[in-house]
Parts: sequence; C-alpha cells; structure tokens
Amino acid sequence: MASIEFIQKRVDGAKTKIEKLNKKLERIEIAKASNYEENNPYCYSDYDLRYTVRDLEEAKANLQKYENQLAKEQEKAGSRNVKAINDFLDKWLQNCIEYFDSEYPKYQAAREEYFRKDREYCQRFNNRSNQTPEERKADRKEHDKMKRDFRAAWAHVTQFDHGSLPWRETMVKDLTQERIRKYDDIIERTNEIVGKITDASKLRVSPKGNLDGIVIGEKGTAKVQTIGAGGYNIQCFHFRTLINPM
Repeated sequence: MASIEFIQKRVDGAKTKIEKLNKKLERIEIAKASNYEENNPYCYSDYDLRYTVRDLEEAKANLQKYENQLAKEQEKAGSRNVKAINDFLDKWLQNCIEYFDSEYPKYQAAREEYFRKDREYCQRFNNRSNQTPEERKADRKEHDKMKRDFRAAWAHVTQFDHGSLPWRETMVKDLTQERIRKYDDIIERTNEIVGKITDASKLRVSPKGNLDGIVIGEKGTAKVQTIGAGGYNIQCFHFRTLINPM
C-alpha cells in the first residue's frame, strides 16, 4: 500500500501538470482566435488544441483518483491503534507462531522418513535388473505419489523455506507482515462503511477469541463479527471478519 507521503507527491504532481496544461491551453486559444496566424510563437494548430484538451482531462481524472486514494489513506491513518483489533491480531500471531513451532519437529521427523524411503527407492532403481518392467513401473508410480503426498502434507511448513534467513526467522517475519496486512484489511473495510473511526470502545475480543462489537465513525456505525472458517489450522489462519453497516 502506497504511503500518504507518496500519494501526496502524486497529488502535487498532478496539480502542477494541470496548471501547466491550463496555461498551454490558454496560449493555444489565443492563437486560435486569429486562426493561428498571430500570437503563435510555438506554431500551435488544432492538433495541439485537441491533444492538450485530452491531456488536461486525463490529468484531472488522475488528480481525482489520487485525491480519493489520499483520503482513504488518511482515514486509515486516523483509525490506527484500535486496541481490540491489535489484541485480536496479536493473539492470532502468537497462536500462529506456537502452531508452527510445534509443527516443525513433526516436519523434520517426516522428512527423515521421506529421505529413508527415497534412498530405498534409489537402491531398488539401481538394482532394477531384479525387477520386471511392471514392477519398476508400479514402484516408480508409488514413489511419485510419496513425493506428492509429502509435499502436500507439509506445504504449510515449507512455505517459509525461502530467502536467506533461517526457517523460524522467516516464519516469524512472514506472519508479522501478514498480521499487518490483516489489520489494514479490517481498517480499510471499516473505513469504507463508517469513515474515520471515532469510537471503537464497544469492540471487544470475546472469550472465544473472536473480534466482535460495534464501531462508530464519522460517516456511520458498523457491526463487526468474526467467524471461524474451515482449514487445517483454523485457530491460526482461517477466520472471516464480517463488517456490516447498521
């Protein structure tokens, strides 16, 4: 997501461009008044008039787009540090880290077993003269299935095997970034309904660990409700936050 400073630079740039195009259009219209025969040091023509009008309309549309983006980011910035949302996502992050910490030793044990079976297959492959073609085909098919099953079963752990950091550091870093994205998503969706949040005192983390309650903003009120969704790791990853106007 672009920062407020970055979007503000876009807004300022669009305003500067509009100002320059308006001055250019004014010069062209002065020259056009004499059918481009007088007051025309830049040799303007109807071609320049047509494309300057087009560029001006495009610049105005861009300015409107950037100003809308800026307003949304300012609303979001003004709604930061909602305690209940932070508490909810801090608990989510803690649960995730604990879950993956418990899964990693299981993955390591499963990986050792996988390598053991893979070595056995390689030995059989090197001694394939002892097998019939049908046996080799069946053996290869079973080995391929073993590889697919292993990768599928532990993809939630191996997703953090990237970059130069150790596995756990990558896991914590990725999940922390995901926590930020989830916070921004909740805030953005709430801002779309209520505008800048002015009162979140009725938003709570329930005894079940769900984020529920009422949020009041400059434009209205919204009901927030969190429900669990299906998945291998429901307590850490799979939840839906419903935000509806009241």
